[in-house]
Amino acid sequence: MTDRFRRSLPTIDVVLRLAAVVLAGLIVMRVLFAGTSGFWSILLVLAAAAALWGVIRLTTRLRAMLAEAHARSDEFASTSRVVSFLATRSRSRLAAVLALLTLVVHAAITGYVSVWTILVAVVLAAIATLLSPNLRLVALLGGTAAVFGVATVFVANMFQGSTEARALAISVAAIVLPVLVSDKLVTLIKQPALTTTHHAVLAVLTLLVGFLGWTRDDWLPGVVRDCYTLPTSTGITVLRATADGSRCYGLLDTPDAGVFAAAAFGRDPVTTTLERRILSHNRPLADGDLTVVWLGALSCDPLPTDPARCADGRDYPSERDQLRALLFAQTHLEATTDHRLHVVIADATQDVEHADEIAKLVIARREALGPRLVVIGGGDSRDTTQRAINRLLDAGIPFIAPNLLADLGAPGRPFVDRPGYLQLAPANLAYAEDTVARLRHRFPGGFRLDVYQHPNPTDQYTTSLVNDLLAAVKDAPGATARHLGAMERIDETICAGAVKGPPTVLFFADRWTRFGGFVARINEVCGHSRPQLVIADGSVGRFMANYQLRAVSNADWPVDYYVGGPACADLTEAGFADLTGQMHRHRDLLKLGGTFSCADRTAEAADAQLVNSCTLDAAVKLASQPCVPNDLGTFLIPAWDAVLLADRLLPAAPPAGRDYLSSLDLGPTELSTGVRATVRRGRLADATIAVRMWHVDPVNDPARSWERPSDGLRLPSDPAGVRPGGTPS
Repeated sequence: MTDRFRRSLPTIDVVLRLAAVVLAGLIVMRVLFAGTSGFWSILLVLAAAAALWGVIRLTTRLRAMLAEAHARSDEFASTSRVVSFLATRSRSRLAAVLALLTLVVHAAITGYVSVWTILVAVVLAAIATLLSPNLRLVALLGGTAAVFGVATVFVANMFQGSTEARALAISVAAIVLPVLVSDKLVTLIKQPALTTTHHAVLAVLTLLVGFLGWTRDDWLPGVVRDCYTLPTSTGITVLRATADGSRCYGLLDTPDAGVFAAAAFGRDPVTTTLERRILSHNRPLADGDLTVVWLGALSCDPLPTDPARCADGRDYPSERDQLRALLFAQTHLEATTDHRLHVVIADATQDVEHADEIAKLVIARREALGPRLVVIGGGDSRDTTQRAINRLLDAGIPFIAPNLLADLGAPGRPFVDRPGYLQLAPANLAYAEDTVARLRHRFPGGFRLDVYQHPNPTDQYTTSLVNDLLAAVKDAPGATARHLGAMERIDETICAGAVKGPPTVLFFADRWTRFGGFVARINEVCGHSRPQLVIADGSVGRFMANYQLRAVSNADWPVDYYVGGPACADLTEAGFADLTGQMHRHRDLLKLGGTFSCADRTAEAADAQLVNSCTLDAAVKLASQPCVPNDLGTFLIPAWDAVLLADRLLPAAPPAGRDYLSSLDLGPTELSTGVRATVRRGRLADATIAVRMWHVDPVNDPARSWERPSDGLRLPSDPAGVRPGGTPS
């Protein structure tokens, strides 16, 4: 009974072949999701399998014929060795398994099976066939190759001399030493003597392992950090590891980039879930489709004192709002047009440090991205962003910036003053002049403006804003201004009750990531008192959009700040219907329980005060204190308008050459807020986003905000409030 049961068990050979068949089936299923290229890969695999089957059948018949001829006659005595080899040489049972395993690994990494994969599999099968099916011998050769391959890497690092000399010495050592050592090892373990074929295979394997070790800086950081990708079936997705190997940057247009590639940028689960939802909507590009490369920052550097800073997602509220706009635009265009929106997410890491490298990746994949291509976003107005935009424009790729404001080169002009660059928001000079106008209205006798900004020559946004503010104050009678380059220079003259000199206004002209420290410095200086008046730039809108950061700020005093986009109340009825319709479609992702209604479109918001206002992002992020979303945030609408503007602007078949950008023209086109955008010769005639100041009182109560300036800073030209339905009153 026991013998019968033992004999009924499958042999190792059968198990290996069964595993090979299962893995081959997984490959076929994998490439089914790779679009047209995937189907071609299946055909190649089937053709290669048919050819291999034919060769095996032919070889079997040939062996039989040669063996029969050799047995009947002695005429083949002179060639008996060749005939005997061909007739009796056994095929390795591992040949098919090795070939299929290679296909599986490569398919998992790249997302498809290519011609090169098949060729590599054939080579490995040939090598395995030349070896005997002796597993101990195979293990011996493989282990020897690995040991000497690793050894050559250490030798390469220690060897002194030119690159050519070092390569020659290492190559000789990698060929001669393993061969000599392996002969001794074979004798010790009582295996048959190695043949010339075995020695050749051993040398090749050793050099291969050594090469992987020499080039480890090119691939190892990516593999370790899930940033390693080979070209996928669309030819778009590509990830790179940062210099320290801690983060990935690059392009993603598929939710499944391979076994060594991250499925999304960043570590926050809400952000990555949103990214995967967007990428899962992508389909192979067809005629007329619009490709949007969203350029921004979805990963950051954790602080030694706050290791959870990059893990909890609190750096990404505005970015998530923009990604939600892209998701809504995807389903909107699919439902209302005869084409689709293909989204490529481009993460340039914190402070868009790798923006210029992202531009190079986009240009290198220009053909795969389709003829109707636009880059939207930009993140921050920095030197690297400007270089990236200019590089894209040089390549004939238009760029739409919903929230870039810097005007360092020419005050009042766009961040990049060239055809093909469309900046929806006004330049920094407009915000500086608006600030001075409000302060002159409140303090007709004069004032002092203390402008805090940590000097950063590569940050064009903050540098130009400081310059514009200082220039604007010069034209205000009785007003003075000074630049505070360090928080230590913020003194008690900013506090309420200070009687010396004119009233002091403190203006925060830095990045929102420094606003928490800025608040702490004010509390330290003023103690139980409050600051007289604090105004913040548009970057602080990211801070105010974050429910958690406001709640833990310990600032029980008001702040007036500029916002980067319109409110929900500014939407036309058609625009409101479009967006709420898309929100309903993605209600599970947004945690939307019932019908969405904007808090600022209700009768209770007639004075522009929003109580218990909860943004879409806060509704998703707040787990311990859930809320019902009734606010879009200020970053969603500009991104939505940018996508729809690009779809109306870009022609179906763009002409070749750099003149393409200056040929872009679009008559007055209504956006979601009712503002009409006009493009002439590749330039936006006027900004589509107005200069808007809001305030919070206090900062640490995230349930309360006002979509208007505080009473002392309101101008006669400001709207008195908002009526239900979104019409300014």
